[in-house]
Amino acid sequence: MDSYYCQTKLSLDNFISSGLPQSNYFFKALSQVKLACARANIELGYIQQPLSTTLLTVLQEMIEGKYFEEFVTDPLQGGAGTSTNFNINEIVAKHCDELLGAKLADPLEHVNLHQSTNDVYPTAVKVAVYNYLLDLETSLNNLLQSLQAKEAEFASVVKIARTELMPAIPYTLGKEFSAFADMIARDRWRIFKCQERVRQHNLGGTAIGTGLTAPKKYINLVNEKLREVTGLPMARAENLVDATQNHDQLGEVFGLLKVLAMDLEKLSRDLRLLVAFEEISIPAVQKGSTIMPGKTNPVILEMISLIAKKVIGNELSSTLAIAGGELELNAFFPLVAYMLFESCDILTKGINKLNEKCIKGITANAAKSWENLLDSASCSALLIPVIGYNKAQEVANHMLQGKVNLIEAVKELKVMDEKELNNLLLPERLLKLGHD
Repeated sequence: MDSYYCQTKLSLDNFISSGLPQSNYFFKALSQVKLACARANIELGYIQQPLSTTLLTVLQEMIEGKYFEEFVTDPLQGGAGTSTNFNINEIVAKHCDELLGAKLADPLEHVNLHQSTNDVYPTAVKVAVYNYLLDLETSLNNLLQSLQAKEAEFASVVKIARTELMPAIPYTLGKEFSAFADMIARDRWRIFKCQERVRQHNLGGTAIGTGLTAPKKYINLVNEKLREVTGLPMARAENLVDATQNHDQLGEVFGLLKVLAMDLEKLSRDLRLLVAFEEISIPAVQKGSTIMPGKTNPVILEMISLIAKKVIGNELSSTLAIAGGELELNAFFPLVAYMLFESCDILTKGINKLNEKCIKGITANAAKSWENLLDSASCSALLIPVIGYNKAQEVANHMLQGKVNLIEAVKELKVMDEKELNNLLLPERLLKLGHD
């Protein structure tokens, strides 16, 4: 490895190579934080020409993704992110010297000036998470629109509802999808509110939040520069000591990601059941068996279930890592960062696949839904407001004993005329809250 990377090399020797991927958003966020610090230091006269212009050039290139292949420290590292901070400092110094044609840039004296890993690293994590959340919110909004479109499309498809997986009473497939849509709408709102949780950072607090080694004018300026560089509404925390050692806000974000994962698990399970009951069809995206011709499986929904389980597991690990912080610093924060990035990323990608390859292509099997409804003895509850519970029980018994459907049972028992029954089965009657 290049001689510039002495501390980076030590981290590669000391820590495992997990194979876990680095985050492009995190690399960009670290570069943005470093650029904000550099701009503040240059404006205040702490870094001068010829290094100042070159430093800004290299950091801007890094924000655009250049040199990402040199960002190599493993996410599973000791030291609260110090190795990652060394890594990016050494990348910047090396490429500054290449442009200058002389060894003038020092990773610590210049690139890390007035900074500590303990304020740079968590601030960059929050910037990265903010961007992940913006992507996730967009994906959820697209999914919500698709579910709302299906709600309208299926508004007149009458079906049987199920409680405890058993047939219950009639309603519509549109109403079923309205519940899916409202659930995802709440998730979208939660993800939007998550962004507020990651706005406040501790940049300028250096090692433990007291700002040791950083001049006050730099501390006051660097947040302004961070907002300029990122285009995000970042704000310096009121208590930098608290913001340096405690990460409960990110725990809260992870908790809301877990709720989203929980809801996606519920959605995937419900849709798989509706497919199994043959009340909806989903796109067949690939063969389902190497031995059974014609078999297809709900693989997109299964993928969503796997993602949900992974995120829920990540939340538990993150909880343990956040709770494991000790006194003025959390040494386990890199694990929290990695799992936040991973969870946001797989949720966003999974939701996009779910929307494009499954939800948009769902069709209703109206005839099968109608048949399932009429064959369910429990749907005789529909008759109670007209003929009373006891008569409705007779209809249900007759359906079960005579192996007939609701319409046939009503005809044979002559408890109401067919026109009146059909009127009770109209979608608008089924969805009416209460009865006249």
